Amino acid sequence: MPETVNVIVPVKRMSPKGEHCFFGYYDIPAADEAGRHLCHRVQFRDRLPRRGDVAELGWLALPDNADAEPDGIFHPIAETEAWNFQQSSMAQWLASEPDACLFNTFEHEAYGSRIHDIRTGRGRLLPLPVANVSRDGTKALCINMSRLFDFRPGYGYEELPDPFADVAQPRDDGVRLMDIRTGNNRLILSLADIVEFLEQSGERIGGKKVLINHITFNPSATRFLLLLRTFPEPGQRWETFLVTSDLEGRNLRHHNVWGIASHYHWRDDDGMLFYMNVSGPNTLELALVRDSTRSIECIDPAYFRCDGHCSYSPDLRWILYDSYVDSSTPDFLRNLQVYSLDRREGILLGRFRAGPLTPDNNDLRCDLHPRWMPGGTAVTFDSIHEGYRGLYWADLSGVVGR
Repeated sequence: MPETVNVIVPVKRMSPKGEHCFFGYYDIPAADEAGRHLCHRVQFRDRLPRRGDVAELGWLALPDNADAEPDGIFHPIAETEAWNFQQSSMAQWLASEPDACLFNTFEHEAYGSRIHDIRTGRGRLLPLPVANVSRDGTKALCINMSRLFDFRPGYGYEELPDPFADVAQPRDDGVRLMDIRTGNNRLILSLADIVEFLEQSGERIGGKKVLINHITFNPSATRFLLLLRTFPEPGQRWETFLVTSDLEGRNLRHHNVWGIASHYHWRDDDGMLFYMNVSGPNTLELALVRDSTRSIECIDPAYFRCDGHCSYSPDLRWILYDSYVDSSTPDFLRNLQVYSLDRREGILLGRFRAGPLTPDNNDLRCDLHPRWMPGGTAVTFDSIHEGYRGLYWADLSGVVGR
């Protein structure tokens, strides 16, 4: 069984050979302008993290060009017990503080987040774990990570029980806005508020237990979007609802997705790229949704036929995309691809081997989670095609420079 197929761009492993290393999600600042790429190193990949399991946070040097070989040196920064295989510890560089990164932690029997200056070694602890940080690095959106773990173990943290586990739609849990500089925070939108707004907008949620799965600021952090999901009944799939809000938890907008909205990326302050139902059940497409007008523009339905982790290039001319494992084939390959918005053309960059997905290992999977690097001519991604979790760099200058 081949490790890779149809690779048309230079691809290099940045992480040490044979060690389980990964970054995490696709829409988080992974590398800084100095060429330091954040990375997690763990001791296993065949089970979910348990209480006490530690992830080591460090950085790897980005290659200077396609001819340079990565040095493969992992530079340790810190350790954390608040991590998972899909979104890691939410580690990211902070635009507001040069040489500083932020990551979620579990310390003193509580979740929080820590800011660490890799030059001085100094840091400070914030009182809440973050779910998303504004691009300027000054504020964060925070949600209940224990409730998220109960819903999807690959995304939440397991150390503490959800204090609202027995409440379907609590008024004391939801979206908290935190000041990164001071740690001051407040509840701006409760789960009960969101459900009431959605039902006033015509949705039918009833008494179902709900949570926030994903939440993200727009580029200027004037508004944010959230995906509210229902805990599924046995044998059924969860339902998804898309809501946007200002930073006071007001001026809510409902975007009808008929139960399914998946991966997304803010194009600008008003445009949201989404894989979602666009006009009713079973109408899944990649589409640009305008928050202010609710207009929907489908992006090449003939090409984007399956869900993937999507993101715009820095110049907004390209969409980076990947695929899940095709379990109908024996090779279990996943696609890495880009799409030219100028030419309306998709380009397969390569296919990378994984393993079969089953209900038992779904939250352990290693998605590619491709992410743009500063400058927009290279990407990095996580993969297990060599038999262990590794972090890889791909030079796209010969593709996106056309």
